[in-house]
Amino acid sequence: MKRVSSNSKIQLNEVENHYQSSRENYDIESAESHLAYYREKHPINYAVLLQNV
Repeated sequence: MKRVSSNSKIQLNEVENHYQSSRENYDIESAESHLAYYREKHPINYAVLLQNV
């Protein structure tokens, strides 16, 4: 996983919108969950979500 800066310039609402749009386009053909996929493909956004849970 890539290192993520704790001072991200991405706003939480932007990340939430991006996550939702990514979820809509995610095909569940494998056992991988969307959250695992999102963590892998968008580590900075995932870190922002994780910090705000």
